[in-house]
Amino acid sequence: MNASTRSYGRRLSVTAGIVTLGLLGLVGGATVANADDEPPYGNIDQQAKGSIIVHKHLNGDGTNGKPDGSGNEGAQTVDGVTFAAYPITSLDLAKPADWETLSRLSVPDDACADPANPTLAGQTLGGSAGEATTAGGGIATIANLPVKAYLVCETAAPANIVQKAKPFVVTIPYPNTAPGEAGNWLYAVNVYPKNEEVSIDKSIDPQAQHGYGLGSVVTFPVTTTVPTLDATSYFKYYQIKDVMDARFTNVGVTEVTLGGNQLTSGVEYNVNVTGNTVAVNFTRAGLTALKNAPGSVVKVTFQGTVSAIGDGNIRNKAQLITDTEYAVTPPPDEPETPPVPPNPPETPEVVTHWGDVKVLKVDANKTDKGLQGATFEVYEAQDPYAADCSSAQRTGAAIQVGGQTTFTSDSNGVVSIAGLFVSDSKNAPIDATQRCYVLVETGAPAGFVLPANVETPLTVKTGTTDISVAYDARITNSKQRVPGLPLTGAAGQVLMVVCGSALLLIAGGTALAARSRRRSVAVQ
Repeated sequence: MNASTRSYGRRLSVTAGIVTLGLLGLVGGATVANADDEPPYGNIDQQAKGSIIVHKHLNGDGTNGKPDGSGNEGAQTVDGVTFAAYPITSLDLAKPADWETLSRLSVPDDACADPANPTLAGQTLGGSAGEATTAGGGIATIANLPVKAYLVCETAAPANIVQKAKPFVVTIPYPNTAPGEAGNWLYAVNVYPKNEEVSIDKSIDPQAQHGYGLGSVVTFPVTTTVPTLDATSYFKYYQIKDVMDARFTNVGVTEVTLGGNQLTSGVEYNVNVTGNTVAVNFTRAGLTALKNAPGSVVKVTFQGTVSAIGDGNIRNKAQLITDTEYAVTPPPDEPETPPVPPNPPETPEVVTHWGDVKVLKVDANKTDKGLQGATFEVYEAQDPYAADCSSAQRTGAAIQVGGQTTFTSDSNGVVSIAGLFVSDSKNAPIDATQRCYVLVETGAPAGFVLPANVETPLTVKTGTTDISVAYDARITNSKQRVPGLPLTGAAGQVLMVVCGSALLLIAGGTALAARSRRRSVAVQ
């Protein structure tokens, strides 16, 4: 197991387990036998082979096992943790004096700091005599071990398992002191090292806080619980990272809290944004604050502005990357840059759902003719998740979408509203497929009048509208009425005939009067 493999294990250390402590306590009772005395541990079969059986559990799960495999085992087992056994070649278990040396042996917490090359002060270690990884309920067996004392190191673990087990020493065979078994040797030795586990969760704030249209901000609270560290364990790094969807712009972090108390950017943590990846890295001061607040909740609120809806489903996960180290005093340096592990702890996926609107504005007398220039606003519905949106009534102020609240029909009569919120995977109704809105016509095209009812209920569904099938709504306008024009039809002809007859009568009367005057003159 190399150092790079170790770096991927996000682990925290705890006590080596009851067998570790028991071993040193039991061996501490050994005495040097006189040459003529029988060895106090009976007859060890120096040619025998034994095994170390690891039972891996989480802290606080109630495990109270014994070296012979008896005792209570808790329910919280851990698979995927690798252990290796390194023979202490400077000790010979055939020599009582070496048992005495073993009884005084102190195993430092950092003996396995480099699990590929562990160290033990005053002793010589050989290469790994075998390793095994827990599986099938947290059990791993390092078998076929010759009679020897072994330093056991945890060399790798899943990324959600933190505070690696402290190194411990096991002998093959192991002196069994169970009642009625004293003097017997155990060649199959059961050990019970424990770990802490970390987890991370992600939620979505209700969208009402930020608006329902494209261009609105979405905020994602991400939480972790600080694990408990030993006095000599310290965080090497603690990073909470969110690789945000490409449809988000202006990505960042709004706040970081520990146990409900606000932390300060640049003091306890730094925010690094690379493309759409946003990472919160705790400083040394922040790591110290974490160590001093076991069991407290860390909350990081990520945010992004929705710039496009695509298929309407915007998905995200967050990650936690952490590891610990052993030291007598707190490390003075700033934490190292976290590696990129293959499988860091991740939150369950969260999703926000969005849809668009496409409405066709047409002439009431010619419904295949789109009308340009009609203006609209869109509003939230009073009952946004009604089973039927056809009776939706508007509420609140006009919704801003893409930086505007007014939407105008184009040369084809199409009114396009680029994106409206539908639902999300965290707030009720979870993952709803549609949401009600109300479209309000505020201005008719030139030469047309507003309809009697300017409100049009909308059913907005996740994804984009397929106008080859249907528009979200079709809205008509009638032409304006104008003042009466000069009349040129039948009524006008009658009027002209009447006027013409009158003129003829007048002309006739004038002619008769003239003739009468001429006759009168002639008689005279």
